[in-house]
Amino acid sequence: MKETNKNSKFAFTKNNYILLGVGVLFIIIGFFLMIGGGSDDPNFFNEEEMMGFRRITLAPICIIGGFIINIFAILYSPKGE
Repeated sequence: MKETNKNSKFAFTKNNYILLGVGVLFIIIGFFLMIGGGSDDPNFFNEEEMMGFRRITLAPICIIGGFIINIFAILYSPKGE
């Protein structure tokens, strides 16, 4: 006969997986914000497009925020458990 352990619990709850998904989504959005800005002409460099707010500030903040959310999701534990 097979004995089941009634005290076994999963390490993550549904909330942990939701938070992990949100964190990964933030990271993906951040990388999509960084793409682009290239030119077909190698002699032309558009500094405003390449060094704009979106690529230099917004995208890294979004990516770092995603990593912080993922760390929180891994460490999060409901108070009742």
